[in-house]
Amino acid sequence: MNRFKFFIHRFYCDTPEITQSKEWLQTFNSSQIPRHLFNISYSRSSGPGGQKVNKTSSKATVALKEGQWLQNSTCYWIPTPIRQQLCERPIRYETKSKGLLIQCDTSRSRDQNTEECFARLLEEIKSKAYFPGEVKEEDKAKWVQLEADFKERKKFHKKKQSDKKRNRIKKFDL
Repeated sequence: MNRFKFFIHRFYCDTPEITQSKEWLQTFNSSQIPRHLFNISYSRSSGPGGQKVNKTSSKATVALKEGQWLQNSTCYWIPTPIRQQLCERPIRYETKSKGLLIQCDTSRSRDQNTEECFARLLEEIKSKAYFPGEVKEEDKAKWVQLEADFKERKKFHKKKQSDKKRNRIKKFDL
């Protein structure tokens, strides 16, 4: 399959899986992320709150162990096309060892900080996922025409180069 047809097929053909992924991006919210898959811990915060943060553990840390990020067993809640894109373009919370680490201490409440961690995760996932819009038939026809023009130009230049080299050959009459 040449590169233009591959481009059209890969990016402009909506399969049911891609349609579902686009819908997932629109409707999924951070409260739907399965919390039981993550290690959630709390510690003393340095954020706002004055003496309150010195006395309570309100800083939330949400983590996944090494090698668990983007695995089918732990990230089953992310659609496959989006997971593939995240493998190509990692999110900022991914560790070098394919784990995940998100921390938040913006609030005095540990529950709000935990929710903020998951909101940040989902926001980062949504920012990395991209699906192009629907393509019109005339745009597809334009790509096919560009491909045909490219092939014709390539053939013309190849013939021109061949003729140039053929004319360099010295002909001796014996």
